[in-house]
Amino acid sequence: MVRKLMMNILLLVAVLLSTSVWAEGFQYEEGTHYARLDVPVKTRNADAVEVTEYFSYGCPHCYRFEPMIQQWKGGLSADVEFNRTPAIWSVTGYELYARTYYTALALGVIDKVHYPLFQAIHGDRRSLLDLKSMAIFMAELGIEPEVFVKTYSDSFGVKAMYQQATARQRIYQSNGVPAIIVNGKYRVEAAMVDNSNSGMLQVVDYLIAKERALISAGLDSGE
Repeated sequence: MVRKLMMNILLLVAVLLSTSVWAEGFQYEEGTHYARLDVPVKTRNADAVEVTEYFSYGCPHCYRFEPMIQQWKGGLSADVEFNRTPAIWSVTGYELYARTYYTALALGVIDKVHYPLFQAIHGDRRSLLDLKSMAIFMAELGIEPEVFVKTYSDSFGVKAMYQQATARQRIYQSNGVPAIIVNGKYRVEAAMVDNSNSGMLQVVDYLIAKERALISAGLDSGE
C-alpha cells in the first residue's frame, strides 16, 4: 500500500515536471495567472477534466472570444469535458440571455442558436432585451416562438439550471467575463494575462495538464 502510494507520488511529480508550461521564462503561478476558488465546485465526472466557459451573450469580449474558443475546444482530448455557464448579473439583458441559453439547451438547439445570437447582438446591433424580441429572433432560426416562450417561462429544468448557475457564480467570484473555470477549482481571466484571450487559453492548457496528472496519479489537487 505504501509502495503504491509512493509510486503514485513519483508519477505525479514526473508528469507535472513534464507538463509544466512556461512563457517568457516564467511558470504560470497561482494568485497571478490564475486563482484557486475558495470553495471547489463539484464536477460531473471525476475521471475527466471539466472546463467551463463563464460568459454572457451581452458581453462584447465574449463575442470576440467565441471563434477562438470554438477552435480551441475542437482540439481538446477525450478526457476534457467542455461546458458553459452564463453570467447572471444585474446588467441589462444578462438575466434574459442566461435563461435564453438554458432554454435553447433544454430544446436541444443550442448549437443552432449560440453564435447567431452573439452575431445578432454585437454584429447586427439588434436590440434583444425582452422575451418578445427574443422569441421573434428564435422564430427566424426555425424555433417555434410559442414553444420557446413556454419552455423559457414554465420549464422546471430551465428554472433548475438557472438557479444552479446563480449558485455557481457566487463561488466563481469572477470580476468579469469571459472567464474559464478549470475542474471546478481554478478561475482564469484575461485580466490575469495582460487581457490576452490566447494567453488565457495557454493558462487553461497548463491547468488541464496539471489536473490530468493528478487524476492519473489517483490524487486530488486539494491534497
